[in-house]
Amino acid sequence: MICDTPSAPHETAGGDICFINSRISPRIGCGTLDLVSLDEDLILLGMRGYFHEDLSYQGIGEGWTRFHFRKSARTLMEFDGIAPSELEGPLCQILHQPVGVPDKEWVEGRTSLDWVTLMMRPNLLAERFKLDSIRLTDPVRRLAYGADEFLLKNWSLSADMMLAMDQLLGNVYSGDLRRVHLEAKTIELVCMMSRVLSHRTTERAAVKLRPRDIEALHEVRRILARSLTERPSIEALARRVGINRNKLTFGFKHLFDQTISEYCIESRLQSGWQLLQETTMPVAVVAAKVGYAQAAAFSTAFRQHFGVTPRYVRRR
Repeated sequence: MICDTPSAPHETAGGDICFINSRISPRIGCGTLDLVSLDEDLILLGMRGYFHEDLSYQGIGEGWTRFHFRKSARTLMEFDGIAPSELEGPLCQILHQPVGVPDKEWVEGRTSLDWVTLMMRPNLLAERFKLDSIRLTDPVRRLAYGADEFLLKNWSLSADMMLAMDQLLGNVYSGDLRRVHLEAKTIELVCMMSRVLSHRTTERAAVKLRPRDIEALHEVRRILARSLTERPSIEALARRVGINRNKLTFGFKHLFDQTISEYCIESRLQSGWQLLQETTMPVAVVAAKVGYAQAAAFSTAFRQHFGVTPRYVRRR
């Protein structure tokens, strides 16, 4: 078991929401795991902490759709008959695992885990959240109207998603106020994901990527996530993963919906957010840790990206 015996579930006065708050077992790791049943078709899972060692587990698909938002982790997902997906660092993700499809998941130990997962029956996309009213991509539209098809897509985690995650996991309210706050933040995250799931308003040039190219671009993303202070050049990255410069730059933008430069800036600032929350390092030290020579430059970029200052995050 990941958690020790959880605290007793708490139902609000209306009986329509259930909280289970648990601490990760000290034998396994450190941190908290919150499970919130908003109703029988919508469940919220929040986790902050780490595991002492690598952790793996298996599951069988039950037809749920997952909206996953994470600031940090390194994981590997394997689905029956589908190529494995190795993921590192911040991302948002939609995953639909059809009924009966088995999977194996692996989480790297000694790595910070900070994520929120919304698990829902896919019919809620149209019936409750009214996402049929926006221009959804075809696979998501089919899910909303009853298709039970495998779907796994990953995108970059935006600054507003990151802020909403912190507000949701902050536990600043109790009782009925907490219920209202959780439901509001859940709807906010669904709305943010709906922007990602909608068609782009501008057409991008077609980029033909083979499976090997996609694997190479994911490897580039992992390299950049580990190179906060000294970013490799485009030429060095292209040589390292074995694709040409044009396919690297245009393919990265096509696959992750941001340029390499944008991803590097975002990774630095998100890592800075994590350090501000999890350590007592001075802001100047945090800035240096994530590749900024001047604390003032870090503070300016941080405020422009997140809408709040580093000192605001540190106070919270």
